Amino acid sequence: MDFLQIALIFLILLLSIFLGITGIQVFFILRDLKKGLDKFNHILQTGENIASDVEKPVAAASNLVTNAEVQAVSGAVSMIQKMIRPKPKRFYKRTL
Repeated sequence: MDFLQIALIFLILLLSIFLGITGIQVFFILRDLKKGLDKFNHILQTGENIASDVEKPVAAASNLVTNAEVQAVSGAVSMIQKMIRPKPKRFYKRTL
């Protein structure tokens, strides 16, 4: 073997080692990225759970206020109707 073939084999081996190390580093980077995204997903899920826990009492209070408002309005309407509509007169005598 002459010097050129030995140099090419050495360079091929050197490049293969560097590419292998680079591939391992990319693997570690992607693994760390996955761990970080899993943590971020857990944080978002916790925030969503907190928001839903806060939403339930607020929705219940909103329904309570809405129902109270509807009952107040219907009570006022019925009272006004009673005041406006005269009481019907009886055309018969009550007998005992």
